[in-house]
Amino acid sequence: MSPPSIAQQLAAKQREISVAEFFERNRQILGFDNLQRALLTTVKESVDNSLDAAEDARILPEILVEVSKEGEDRYRVAVTDNGPGILRREIPNVFARLLYGSRFHQNRQARGQQGIGISAAVLYANLTTARPARITSKVEEEEAAHVLELSIDTQKNQPRVVSEDVVLWDRPHGTKVELVLKAKYVRGRQSALEYLKGTAIVNPHARIVFVEPDGTRVTFERASTELPAPSRETAPHPFGLELGELGYLLKASKRPSLVEFLTKDLQGVSARTAREVVASVGLRTGDSPSGIHGEAQERLLKALHDAPLIAPSAEGLSPIGSMLIKRGLRNVLGELKPEFFAPPVSRPPKVRGGFPFMVEVGLVYGGGLPSDQAVQILRFANRVPLLFQQGACAITGAVSNLDWRRYGLDQKGGSGVPVGPMLVLVHVASTKIPFTSEAKEAIAEDPELDREVTLALQAAARHLRTHLSRKSRREFAGDKFAIILKILPKLAEKTSQLVGKPVPDLTPVVTRIMDVVNVESRLLSDPKGVRVPVEITNYTPRARVLELFVEVPPDLFANAGFSPAPDGTDAALGRAWWTLPKLPPNGRAQVAISFPPATDLDTNDLDWYVAGIDEAHVLGADPLPGDWDVRLPRTIVEAAEQAAADAAAGGGTSEEEVDYDAAEASAHAADEE
Repeated sequence: MSPPSIAQQLAAKQREISVAEFFERNRQILGFDNLQRALLTTVKESVDNSLDAAEDARILPEILVEVSKEGEDRYRVAVTDNGPGILRREIPNVFARLLYGSRFHQNRQARGQQGIGISAAVLYANLTTARPARITSKVEEEEAAHVLELSIDTQKNQPRVVSEDVVLWDRPHGTKVELVLKAKYVRGRQSALEYLKGTAIVNPHARIVFVEPDGTRVTFERASTELPAPSRETAPHPFGLELGELGYLLKASKRPSLVEFLTKDLQGVSARTAREVVASVGLRTGDSPSGIHGEAQERLLKALHDAPLIAPSAEGLSPIGSMLIKRGLRNVLGELKPEFFAPPVSRPPKVRGGFPFMVEVGLVYGGGLPSDQAVQILRFANRVPLLFQQGACAITGAVSNLDWRRYGLDQKGGSGVPVGPMLVLVHVASTKIPFTSEAKEAIAEDPELDREVTLALQAAARHLRTHLSRKSRREFAGDKFAIILKILPKLAEKTSQLVGKPVPDLTPVVTRIMDVVNVESRLLSDPKGVRVPVEITNYTPRARVLELFVEVPPDLFANAGFSPAPDGTDAALGRAWWTLPKLPPNGRAQVAISFPPATDLDTNDLDWYVAGIDEAHVLGADPLPGDWDVRLPRTIVEAAEQAAADAAAGGGTSEEEVDYDAAEASAHAADEE
């Protein structure tokens, strides 16, 4: 018998490669290429699963993340949530089988879709420490929790149950994942702490507690009790279909006719368009979908791509929303106290490769942010922070390609990441994010996506430019005001002494020079409590009807006292407002806020806003933000409209303007008396 040929020898060595075996040898693809990233990826995948599960069950997420040291380069990661729990029969497949999941075939936005992340973390833990994963899960319908220790049979990509138990658990439902893995824990911009901070910003409805290896406990309290709108599963859109995908849908369809398939199993195809498309390719409306194949199928797809179809629906998306972006940033960045929060930008949904997507941008400036470093870019995809591969991400490319010099930032050559005290948040929501790799750490370049990110950044940057311009004008006016109030009284006093007359009232003179409404607040503290009196003075030549607003840290609002009582409050947001009495020229009004003794408070903790006057004529407060969605009293609106009309008409003197000649004559009469 002749020896086997080389071809036969090579053929004998061929065998199927399990997906678990593949990722076991190529773990860097999934984000386990070094010890620091391994720990971060494990935390990330566990928390993402917890958030998805809680939101799908319409439960406000409560997540506890614990990292403890187990030995040299060994850490235990435990993530506990209050989600709906997992049925016993599904636990092994969910946590110890790669490419097993419930969302891969759903055309809707979700953090996890491929069924790889948490199983890959279990695989890495098995590989580096030979310790099984310990899963505890309880569903509401059962009295006890199931505890399973799992490992993965990499050759078969099948779960292996090492041990199993049933225990009582002091919670109605939830899941706990415990893994021991080879890892390294460090703090910094690419750490588990930063990931959780970013997660808290774009998921302000979640409460996240993090316990570090040294026992430090960091809590990110929820800033909202409003769950994000659920994303709904939508049908595929023809613009995103390949020929093979269309063939699979046709074969699997149970629709009795081709027209029904096109209008009900696909989105964006109206009944009229469906009939026109079918007729144009030589088919009949009543043909069975499963009978369409070969050349007819190819003609059908081409006709669909050429037809004027309705754009993909955005129902499959769950954006953060402008209000929650700002609330999340305020909640997490509060200790930095940025001076300016740009109104967040949410672009309308667009289409990329047949899949809907939308871009959201938030921007903060100043305060405790470093002014001599590159601006911080927070990248998010489907509410998940992207901490690695920043330079390879389309979001970073869009930020770098924008000429930030036009908006008041330092940027050498008009390209690259600018320098300044700014943080910019960019969130991309889509039913299919074009990640650069399975590790999901950067978004691939795409012309349509880049255009939307750029437009959103430009809109936010315009608000920044306006703020910086206002700030410059206010600083100039403030300096001018301070000089006038310091010098004029001394001049008046010296002049009065020389001429032997009483010092005149300088208020009309200050009004004539400044033309502003001044809002001055102070902080007074004594054993009886902390008091913040505020004086509003009308240094303009016409009477003003104003609305005054204050924003107090929500945790202090419940203990705050107001004098006079506000005309309205919103305790959840820490807001109160007053409609001030009509202020004549040189008129004053006062309000005050009081707090219990020893309250930790700074004047910068209170934000003051004014409505009813142009921003150029206000010192010490900002114009009311447009995103507050406050319905102003009609008197405020009418007064502001009248003031604007007077200014447009040429600034004619109204009957309530200051009569400087009369004021001067009155002063002389007082002197003569």
